Amino acid sequence: MLIVDFEGWFQCRLATDPDPTDELRGASGFTFALPGEPDLDRIIRFQAPVAPRSHTPPVGVRVKRVSLDGQPLSGHPLVGARVDLLGEPKFESRNYVLRDSGQGAIAPFHLRISGGGIAIEREDIMYPADPSRRLHEIPAAFHARRGSLIPLTVDRVKIADATGIADPAAYRRRRREILEADLRRADDPVIRAALGKRIAELSITDPERLQVAALTLYGDYRFAINGLVSVVDPDRLLGAAIDPVEDWPIAFWMGAWDSDALCGWVRGMLSIPRATASV
Repeated sequence: MLIVDFEGWFQCRLATDPDPTDELRGASGFTFALPGEPDLDRIIRFQAPVAPRSHTPPVGVRVKRVSLDGQPLSGHPLVGARVDLLGEPKFESRNYVLRDSGQGAIAPFHLRISGGGIAIEREDIMYPADPSRRLHEIPAAFHARRGSLIPLTVDRVKIADATGIADPAAYRRRRREILEADLRRADDPVIRAALGKRIAELSITDPERLQVAALTLYGDYRFAINGLVSVVDPDRLLGAAIDPVEDWPIAFWMGAWDSDALCGWVRGMLSIPRATASV
C-alpha cells in the first residue's frame, strides 16, 4: 500500500447560514465578498486562490509524507507535490436541501497529485449506477457517503496541532491590529471600505460567536475513491505499480475555518493499493 499524507490551507469563498447557498455577496451570515472583490462562488480551491486577502494564510495543499508498505520514504519525489481538487468542487448541502444533517458532500471530487515527474488522478463517482444523474436526483445515502461523517465538532488540540492557532480570539486580534495600521495608511476608498469591513468583523472576539468558534471546529470525511485512474510516471519514480481497479480509501478533515480569510485547513491521507501480479 502506498500512503500519501497531505495538508495545507484551502480557500472557499462561500456564503454562510442564514444566507442562501447562492448568495453572491454575503448578507445575513458571517462571510462576505468585500468591496473590490468578485462575487462569492463556493469553489473549494486547494491551489491558486481568487482575490486572496492581505495578511491571511497562504493557500496551498501539499504532500507532507509518503510511505510504502508501512515504511516512510523521506526522499520520495511526491513529497512536496501539489494536491488539487479539479472540476470546481463545492460543499453541496444547499441549505440542507440535499442533506438534512452534517456537512454537504464535496461535489465533484476529482483528486490530482502532481510533482517530481509524477501525476496521479482519480475521480470519485457519487452514484455509480447512473453517473449522469444530477445532484438533486441522487439518493441521500450517496450524498452522506461523500459528506462529513460527523456534525462540526470542537477539537482545539487538533486545530492547534495543525495550524498553530491555540487562541482564536488572539489570532483574530493580531490580524485586526495589522489591518488597522493598513487603514491608517490607505487612501483608496475601495480599499478603505474593504479594510473597514474586515476590521469590524475581526473585532468580534466572543468565543460563542461563529466568527471565533469556527476556528475550533472540524468535519471528518472518509470514503473510497472509485472512478477511473490516471497515472503518469514515465521514469517509474513512484516506486510501486498502482492498482487501477480497486478503490482508493481517503480520509481527511477540514476545519479551522477563518471567516476573514475565507480559508480553512485540510489534513488527510490517501491509501493507494499496489497492483497484484495479475493486474
